[in-house]
Amino acid sequence: MSCFRFDSLTLDGKIAHFTSVARRALPLFGFPKDATLKLLNFTENATFLVTFGISKVIMRVHRLYYTSVNSIRTELSFIRYLSKHTDLTLASPIPALDGSDVVTIATPALEEYRQVVCFSFVEGKAPCPDCDSNGGVGDLVAKVQKLPDAITYPAFKEAARLYDKFGKIGAEPLSEHDVQFFTRMGRIAATIHAASKEWKAPDYYERIEWDIDGTFGRYWNNFYGATYRNRKWLKDDEIAVLDRAVDLLKERLYRYRRTKDNYGMIHSDLRAANLLVNGDQVAVLDFDDCGRGWYMYEIAGIVALLEYTPQLPEMLLAIVRGYEEILPLTQKDKDEIMSFVLMRRIGMLQSLESRIGSVAAGEGESTELTPQILEFYAAGTIVQARQYLETYAVKPAASFAFAER
Repeated sequence: MSCFRFDSLTLDGKIAHFTSVARRALPLFGFPKDATLKLLNFTENATFLVTFGISKVIMRVHRLYYTSVNSIRTELSFIRYLSKHTDLTLASPIPALDGSDVVTIATPALEEYRQVVCFSFVEGKAPCPDCDSNGGVGDLVAKVQKLPDAITYPAFKEAARLYDKFGKIGAEPLSEHDVQFFTRMGRIAATIHAASKEWKAPDYYERIEWDIDGTFGRYWNNFYGATYRNRKWLKDDEIAVLDRAVDLLKERLYRYRRTKDNYGMIHSDLRAANLLVNGDQVAVLDFDDCGRGWYMYEIAGIVALLEYTPQLPEMLLAIVRGYEEILPLTQKDKDEIMSFVLMRRIGMLQSLESRIGSVAAGEGESTELTPQILEFYAAGTIVQARQYLETYAVKPAASFAFAER
């Protein structure tokens, strides 16, 4: 199986290919060949809304080299366990006509085989916390995209630094709407983890690990081997800052250890983009990144892309309060939350690097992934790393109590 021919396609060409794969998969699930396909998201995978008559289903066409058939089967097994043993609202896997959960579509011209799965359709809209201003970055990108890279790259890097310096002055407290949202997210995370502790992995279990190697592995990691040590986006002194922060982070997590109480199956990407709200109901979607990891990494995933906001301590406090309504946390757990926030942030930077040219705007993404956005995100990651070093290098046992202020 080769991804080189696929990678040579334009963004429009990649979307057209995913659409072709989805259409060829329709009859294998018993859906009409002329069903309507609407692309909802194209990040790593492509997600389509399939409509025929009054029926709607969701189809996911998988990326290459990230999951195997058994890995996808494991994901679906975990979803079915959560559906049966929790009160979470989830999209249910839909088997193909032959009873299998996963179908494989061959494309000889590209020398590849892609996996396709389907889920039940869930009504709702992605929530938008009041504190989430990421859409503004996308709007700004759209306005300056015609400017030369030599102008826009430094401008976006400086924007990240200026936001950190001035954006927190006079910041408003977290709204009651957001307090309730993040509290509920804490309860959802804890519900998943409580079930994780009871779930028995199937014999065919295969999933990625959200551990230190999964994020920082030099030769391979969960981001196709992409590394933050990329001089296209960062200078040598900035890479050195991240190196020091990662060394400190690793030291703290080695002391934190992995135990049955703090490590298990997690969703790993509980961002608002992976939720649907319909009245009082919140549906949790997209378990494509689920795997074993530290439970506190899940909390970091909830605030991914929001780490720069001045309300971050309040968000984390609300999440923890909601979490502890379901499961207890030790002070040691709480003390490492910021380690996982930085770990998730650096992982996201590497993920963005690996996805340049392969992300289109959709219902879960505010804008196409551009070099300008990556430049903004990279600079912001350096700011986060410096803050982490200042806090945790001076106070190795820094307490989560900062969020109580």
